[in-house]
Formats: sequence, C-alpha cells, structure tokens
Amino acid sequence: MTNTPPSPLNAFGQWIGDLPRDGWPQEAQHLARRSVIDTIACMMAGARDSAPEKLWPVVASWGSGQCHAVMRAAAVPAPMAALYNGTAAHALDFDDNFDPAKAHASAVLVPALLAMGDAQDATIADLLDGYIVGLQIMGLMGQAVNPFHRSRGWHATGTLGAIGAAAGCARMLRLTSEQAAHAISLSTSMAGGFMSQFGSDTKPLHAGLAAAGGVQAALFARAGITAGSKTLDGANGLRWLMVGSDADALAVEMEGTAEHGQTMRFDTASTGAPLHILEHGLKVKRYPNCGSLHRALDGLLGLMDEHNLSAEQIDTVLVRAPAAHLRNLMHDNPQTPAQAKFSLEYSLAAAMHGHKIGLLDYTDAAVQRPEVRAHMPKIAKEYVERLESDFPTQVHITLTNGERLETCIPMPIGSKAVPMTDEQLWAKLGTCLDATVGAVQTEALTAQLGKLDAASPIAHLTKAMQPA
Repeated sequence: MTNTPPSPLNAFGQWIGDLPRDGWPQEAQHLARRSVIDTIACMMAGARDSAPEKLWPVVASWGSGQCHAVMRAAAVPAPMAALYNGTAAHALDFDDNFDPAKAHASAVLVPALLAMGDAQDATIADLLDGYIVGLQIMGLMGQAVNPFHRSRGWHATGTLGAIGAAAGCARMLRLTSEQAAHAISLSTSMAGGFMSQFGSDTKPLHAGLAAAGGVQAALFARAGITAGSKTLDGANGLRWLMVGSDADALAVEMEGTAEHGQTMRFDTASTGAPLHILEHGLKVKRYPNCGSLHRALDGLLGLMDEHNLSAEQIDTVLVRAPAAHLRNLMHDNPQTPAQAKFSLEYSLAAAMHGHKIGLLDYTDAAVQRPEVRAHMPKIAKEYVERLESDFPTQVHITLTNGERLETCIPMPIGSKAVPMTDEQLWAKLGTCLDATVGAVQTEALTAQLGKLDAASPIAHLTKAMQPA
C-alpha cells in the first residue's frame, strides 16, 4: 500500500506547530540577527521616503493601538504597524533578497514579527524563531512556483511574502498545527502584487501589505476562522492560478535544471531540511537599488578601481546579463528616484561619475544631474536567455583610447558566495542612521541592536526606533 504524501498546507502547519523552540543552530540565529539589523537599518532610512510619508496619515487615521511604527510617536494596531514598517523597509530598495522565493523576504518578515511581538509582549528569541520559520515557508513556497511565478510578472514580495509572514506570526502566537495551516491558507487571500508596479510608490507598499496580511491571517486563525485546504496545490490554488494551467508541464521541464531549489513542486517530505537560512542565505544589499543591478555595479566599480579609471576615460560600457535581470530594469530614462532604482543606464552612469553609488544618488535632484546624464548614452545592454546561475553578468568597457577591459561577476557582494562581513553590515547601519540625524536617538538603537538579547522584550527594540 502506497502512503499518500501530506498536502503542503498540512505539512507546513504540522512543522510549525510541532517544531521544538530551542533547536536552531547558532549560525542560523546569527544570520537571523543580521537580517533584523539590516532590515531595521533600511526601515529607519526609508521612513522618510515618498511612499511611507504619504502612507502615514492614512495609517494614523485608522485608529490607535499598542504597536510602534518606526520614527513615529503614535502607536497603531499591529496590522497597521506592519503595513507602515514594511513599506518603510522596502522604500529604498536597500533591503535583502531571498533567492528561493525571488522576494524581499526580510522587509516583510521583520516588520510583521516586530508588530506582532509588540502586541503580544514577545521576546527577541520569539522574533528570531518566527523569522527562521517564516523564511523557511516562504522559501518552500518559492521553490514550488518559481521561476515562472516571478517571470510571469508576479511580485513575490507581495505574494509569497504574505504567506511567509503568516507562518512566522503563527509560530510567534504558538498556534496549533491546524491553526497554523489555516493561517497559511488565509494568507493566500491577501497575497498579491504585480511587477508592473515597479518604479512607483506601490512597489514598497507590497511589502507592507504582505506584512499586514501575515499578521491578520495569524490573528484570524487564532480566533478560529477556517480556510480552504487546497489553496496551495488545488485546481484553483495558488500554484495553478499564479503560475498557470501548464504548471505541471513546467515542473517536468525543470527536472535537472532547477536553481535555488526551484523545482515547481511542493516539497512535503522534509519541510525543515535543508534549513533555508543556512542553505541559501540572503543577499544583503550593498547598493540602495534593484538587486538585478548589483552584479553589473560590482563589475563596473571593480574595473574602475583596478585600472584607476575616470568616467571621462570610458567610451562605452556593455552589460551582458540574464534576461530576467535586465527585464527588471525597465526605466532607461528615469525621471524619479523610484524609477532610477530600476534603471541600468542611470545607476551605472551615477556610479561612473562618483566612483560609488549610495542613498544620495537617489534623490529628485540627483536623478536630474546633467553631469550624470551625460554618461547614460555610454551604457548598452544585451539580454541573455540563461538562468542566473548559468550565466554570470559580463561587463565590457571600451576606453576612449580603444583599450578594452572586461570582467564576469557570478554573484554580487552580499550574497552567500561573497558575504558581507559583520563590520560591513554595521557600516551600512551607520549610513542608514546618518539619514535620520536628529530624528531618533541613534545611540540607544545601536545599543539595542548590538545586544539583541534573546530574553529582551521586542518592545524595548521598537521603542528605540521612536522619534528622539
């Protein structure tokens, strides 16, 4: 007699509900702490960006609560704190990427768990535990629907992010296996987001909506609200609807060629192994722009440093990169900071001009600099229909004297292959906090992040993110 494998919904719920709470490897906890530090850095710097600034009056008008929104004095309900903080975390596109899900994982998970932790008097240990669990479920979902979910235009930060946040919050609430399954199922009804929103205020709002959706789904499940049992793998479930009716055929095509574990199939045999935070890690961003730019920027800046080049010595730059990367960079003549973050032409020209690129390159005034725009026509790109893991980004520079230089970048600085050091991470935190000078007590926040003591209440950390 053949044993029928459990449905993904039941397998995920069972794992969340039954998993011991004190068994995470030290390295997994260390990486989770790094993700919390990095995300809070991005939240602090992003809170004064366009989307969060416009969002706050709306959020504040929906009523008071007990949860803290970053750099805001008023407390709001948990879903609203998650909505605002998630939007702030993703506003600058400085937050990390997570390859199995093809999503900005931490910008959803950390705000959701901070808000839930504020409301539930949870500890840093609960935060780290929920983060690792939420990341695992988000990754498993990504492996079941990617790369086609992403390539067909869904913004996985909004879709799969809501599911990961629901799993992490269910864990923090200590829901039963059955309740956790309902929380995940409920979250599919709040999962959405199109890549056609890239370059607008709505793109970072996707992270906030996903964080709020995860919080709501877990609270709904705790209240006893039930949800369908086939919302992940059924005929009208997420995989079929958000990939297509050809999902099974695509899974056959992926056999033997999957990257980042993306098999287009749900893995229900080993929900917790391998542990995604260790197996795949996260890409911590060196630059505040779309991650699809980072290999090209590493290559350009590396060649300029190696050969001591000025922008004036460069005649042309050709970037040959996976088509999936270049399709994300749709703004060849950006007019706003949000569009500039998705522009190969602008970002490489700005890097050429300044020999670096950072937060100050993405302001309204910076995007219009004539001295930068003068270099944009030098940038050319070639779409290569290959997987990211099969084709490293190539940067070819032709100098005004005719000399040619080139380099290949398989993975960017900040990825598991080329990790950012703890010292570099703290330097990034400092850069982000510099953008808040006078607005918050940076010493108190830095001290909290330096400890992240397991027994410390999450409320101590969120309080340190309030206005000075």
